[in-house]
Amino acid sequence: MRLAAVRAMAEGEEPEETVVKWRLWQAKPDKIRTEFQVGAETVKALLIGPVWWSWTRSTGLRTNRGDPSSTHGTGPAEVLTDTPGLLSFLRMRAVSRTTFMSRSAYVVSAEPGPVDRNGQTSVLHALGAGADRYELVVDAEIGILLRSQAEEGGKPFHVIEVEELGLNEQPDERLFSPEGLSG
Repeated sequence: MRLAAVRAMAEGEEPEETVVKWRLWQAKPDKIRTEFQVGAETVKALLIGPVWWSWTRSTGLRTNRGDPSSTHGTGPAEVLTDTPGLLSFLRMRAVSRTTFMSRSAYVVSAEPGPVDRNGQTSVLHALGAGADRYELVVDAEIGILLRSQAEEGGKPFHVIEVEELGLNEQPDERLFSPEGLSG
């Protein structure tokens, strides 16, 4: 699976659009490879079960060696792939069918659910903190978010959108190798 693009629109007359690229590959049962920007630097990470490796030009290769107290995120649009976890923090208002990227999908109109101090803040922050409404496009076949639009007072201010999606692809084995991170 390849996912990309987080758009954050700044306030003002003409919203300024910032695009943050994000790439993600998953292989069953527990392999994840991700690449995303943090400032001017690209982070490349590999997660296989409880073990992670991370590489940037400035820090080189790092790993947790399987230490369960050390975790690594998968990037700015991580919320797209945890739909069940996300939906537990929202109140659904309306659902309809649509097509997005030539895929069958659902459009879900949702509002923030009751405040739960144990997790809602970080989850909804990824979608757009302070929104009073979210419009979500959920893939009907695989259940991931293809698009999220956070709104306040009817105006969108944060959009996360998949630009490219590949399913059931055979990735190069180096993709899931720590040695492949620095290349």
